[in-house]
Amino acid sequence: MTISKQGSSSNWIRHARDVVLAALVISAIVYWQTKDMLSSDGSVGVVQQNLVSLEGEVLPLLVEGKPNLIYFFAPWCTICALSIDNLEYLNSDKINVVVVALDYSSEQEVQQFVEEHQVLAKVLMGHDALKAQFQIQGYPSYYVISEEGVVSSRAFGYSTALGLKLREAFQ
Repeated sequence: MTISKQGSSSNWIRHARDVVLAALVISAIVYWQTKDMLSSDGSVGVVQQNLVSLEGEVLPLLVEGKPNLIYFFAPWCTICALSIDNLEYLNSDKINVVVVALDYSSEQEVQQFVEEHQVLAKVLMGHDALKAQFQIQGYPSYYVISEEGVVSSRAFGYSTALGLKLREAFQ
């Protein structure tokens, strides 16, 4: 009987070690992916600017009065194609979702991506200066801009619906 208790105790310790190790590896990957993005410590403000939508309307990048999640994508990006649907799970009463196309060869390429993936949000057409301003190194890139207009969160790569909901909840 003592042997089985000792065995289960060592199994528990081994599982705990594995979980901690996995968490450290994931944290290191997230750090590496976001190290060159804008700081999310509240020190970086975002200047309001207007962009042209896919439909030709001139619209502000940020909506005042609530946090904004800016989702930067490229129409050729496979991970973007897999993750863009997750934006639909966000509550538009709590957070404004802004979808910005970058690194596209034509508006038709963006339109085709939007239709193929049934994107419901308005898509703004970004440009190289915007890409540089937000230090976009890859796609998809996400920034949460607080009501005060500062970067409060950032992410790179695939984000689950749950991950996006958590960003929304902690605004």
